[in-house]
Amino acid sequence: MELSQRLIYTLMNKGFAWVGRASWRTLDFLSGWIYKSLTRGLRYRRTLVAAHLQQAFPELSEKARQDIEKAFYQLFADWMVEVAFMHARGWEAVAERFEIKNLHLFDEAHDRGQSVILAMGHQFNWEWGGWVLRRVTKAPILCVYLPINAAGPDRFFRELRGRYGTEMLPLGRMGARLARIRHLTHTLILMADQSPSDLARAHWIPFLNRLTAWHGGLERSAQLGDYRVLFVEIVRVARHRYEAYPSLLTDTPAALPPGELTRQYVAALEASLRRNPENWLWTHRRWKHSPPGLLSSPEEAIQNRQKPEIEEGARR
Repeated sequence: MELSQRLIYTLMNKGFAWVGRASWRTLDFLSGWIYKSLTRGLRYRRTLVAAHLQQAFPELSEKARQDIEKAFYQLFADWMVEVAFMHARGWEAVAERFEIKNLHLFDEAHDRGQSVILAMGHQFNWEWGGWVLRRVTKAPILCVYLPINAAGPDRFFRELRGRYGTEMLPLGRMGARLARIRHLTHTLILMADQSPSDLARAHWIPFLNRLTAWHGGLERSAQLGDYRVLFVEIVRVARHRYEAYPSLLTDTPAALPPGELTRQYVAALEASLRRNPENWLWTHRRWKHSPPGLLSSPEEAIQNRQKPEIEEGARR
């Protein structure tokens, strides 16, 4: 790791630990400041978020979509201070504020030697959920993640997420690792709302009023390992308090026709987002690509509108 990245890692490690020891009153004040910085100062991806919400909820009024946008950015700001809280305080403090329901769905499978795939989206606060799951279920946990380009932040989040024994598995190494442990009962966490890079093997399924590309890795892994597949919905029940609701998608993934498991997951995620639309990472670039012959996605349209301005600036 380069010196600059080691410095970033050290600053994150010490800074989050120092901030996370503050009271909730102080953390809420800090969250309010972060919210204002994201929405007014930096205007962090606000054009993109607005385009996503307009596509997803065209039936809502502009005012209603703006309310969702504001609520999302406040949750995003809360997530940042909650990461500091977990880094400084540890599992016991997090477990008081995050409860996982329906734990029998894990126990049933693990008791008969069947591994579990937990397919979930980026719903707040997924970071807390990973910690709690590790301590309240029996089997080892592997969590597939997309490495961060910067080495310092990547190391910080890998160590944070793996503090209690969860094995962090980079996306590119998932297949080989799963092949080696296929006879060991475990739980595999997949953040299955990531945009795929391999479009040739992606499943194109409607999602929030847009034909959307989905990873094929969920189906391939589930079928090869004969996993029980659970979808988990995270619900914010109060500020800094969450409940997670796992539900069964299938016990026999190999018996499903191609694309069916992905369709079930997408339907469950969309239903959850329609119930609580603010509780998802709307800044995530979910619609990077469009199938041939379709109009541009919201993200492509924004990029195309910006191109003339960029080119004009370059000529100047």
